[in-house]
Amino acid sequence: MKEVLKEIKIEKDWNVEDVNSNEKVDGFLIKDGIFIRNKGNLVKVKWTDILWLKGDGNYTTLVTRTQVFSLRNILKEFESVLPIQEFFRIHKSYIVRLDEIKSINPREVMIGNDSVPVGRTYFQDLINGIKKLGSAGGD
Repeated sequence: MKEVLKEIKIEKDWNVEDVNSNEKVDGFLIKDGIFIRNKGNLVKVKWTDILWLKGDGNYTTLVTRTQVFSLRNILKEFESVLPIQEFFRIHKSYIVRLDEIKSINPREVMIGNDSVPVGRTYFQDLINGIKKLGSAGGD
């Protein structure tokens, strides 16, 4: 990803800081996803196809509806380019797509068939940011 951003900076004479910020850059031709390197090619991954991401040191696992990619980028780099209205950090190592959350409990979130852990410090922000109705006993 860093290489692609540097190439954009050279070709368009933009500041890397502008490209890394969460603000929209009008010069991007494709705004509905991101291109990632996979087996020597740049592969487009649409925002709507991303389910969740897991950071592990200098690597990030990106899970889509059909594939899993292991990329040599830190999670923070992805966080800076993901649309903030569609994705939410729920753990120091995990970011999830909000409209794919099926259930929430204090320890984990279900995204499709995957269980993704929720950090204690992020759980309250998640709960405060969602609409909830009623309270059906059985706690």
